[in-house]
Amino acid sequence: MIKEALYYQRGNSGEEAEKELLILEKRELSEKEKEEFVKKWGGSYSSLFCYRLSESFFYPEGGGQPCDRGSIAGAKLLFVEEKDGELWQYTEADFPEGAKVRCQFDTDFRRWQSENHSAEHIFSGLVSKRFSYKNSGFHMECFGENPHMTVDFDGEFSEKELEELEQGVNAVIRKNLPIREIYLEGEEDRSLERKDGSISFRQKKALEGDIRIIEIPEVDSCACCGTHLSFTGEIGVFTILSYEKHRKGCRLTMLAGELAFLALEKKLKLLSGFAQSLSRPWTEIPEAFRSLQEKIFEKEEEKRGILEAGIRLLEEKILKELEEQRKGIKMLFLGSPLKDSCFSYYGKNSYLFLYLSELGMKDLQKICERLRLSLPLSLICLGKKEEGFSVVAGSREEDMRAFGKLLGEKLSFRGGGQKEMIQGSTTADFQEINAFIERIL
Repeated sequence: MIKEALYYQRGNSGEEAEKELLILEKRELSEKEKEEFVKKWGGSYSSLFCYRLSESFFYPEGGGQPCDRGSIAGAKLLFVEEKDGELWQYTEADFPEGAKVRCQFDTDFRRWQSENHSAEHIFSGLVSKRFSYKNSGFHMECFGENPHMTVDFDGEFSEKELEELEQGVNAVIRKNLPIREIYLEGEEDRSLERKDGSISFRQKKALEGDIRIIEIPEVDSCACCGTHLSFTGEIGVFTILSYEKHRKGCRLTMLAGELAFLALEKKLKLLSGFAQSLSRPWTEIPEAFRSLQEKIFEKEEEKRGILEAGIRLLEEKILKELEEQRKGIKMLFLGSPLKDSCFSYYGKNSYLFLYLSELGMKDLQKICERLRLSLPLSLICLGKKEEGFSVVAGSREEDMRAFGKLLGEKLSFRGGGQKEMIQGSTTADFQEINAFIERIL
């Protein structure tokens, strides 16, 4: 944290986003340092230089907030970091020490980061006051196709609580409260009394030396080195995008400011388009969606019923033939080569291959287990995948692990299991599987 840094002078825009600065120090990265930089940040560079400028113009990475985006004399700014109270700017361009260079930061990106960081403080402050949960992680990505910020907490929330917190943040935004900076220099200032009470603030880790606090009256006080707005009303809008359990707490994905407005606008257009295709108002989308789900479930149940009936008939046919040939069935041949249909089967000798296009792995396992116990055959059940097939093979007598090795050699099968049943997948097609049945079995 650099108290007098230019990047803390909020409202930087227009002419203030550009400034001519002096290069005080220059260093070219060694090959090893360059490799480490590429490993961490990606990209490909013929050479890399870092510079110390005459003023703290660009915001460095820190506290979950990425560094500024911008340029130095037209060259792309790759990274900014603070080391021992000094800022170092990285770029591919080679400039001499003592040169004056025009520096420029991306005003939109700086504002997006400030909008989101300020909103995160409001949200975390409300959480701290109501639930006493600690913010255990924070990260922002205010660029690309999916801008967002994630915040981790050591506790969980209900859907109703999240809705109330979202409404609470937007209420604070509408109040247009000031967002203040307070600097505590050294240890003595931390015990000072202020007119509105003693100094207290949230912090994620133990801090030493000078401390910068971002305070929003009656909402939050938190140690922070990030960039912020001057008033909560400048944020505009806040929304929670998603919620998931994470470690012993939860992870929230959220967005604020202009980026949130654009995301909500996009979502509303999608919902309106969906509602129009259903010939229903968008307020009735949940009801329409439930109706569609029920119809899909009914169709799936109907398909399952047809498959079950087909399997029963096949089972009865095989059992009847076995009854007629009590002496054994060494040359049993059923069906025709497998084809891409809802249900097809192909048998030879003591093996029966079933193709059940609509079933996933768990259903295939249930079918295979049922038939292997009722039939004196080795069952190979196949289900459709994007590439190849899901495979479940079972038998009462044969060691299917040995059969799995044969499948691996001839059909690129990959999987595992027990003696009675194996499961996995193959990238083979129908032609290869049918040829395997004809030639190997």
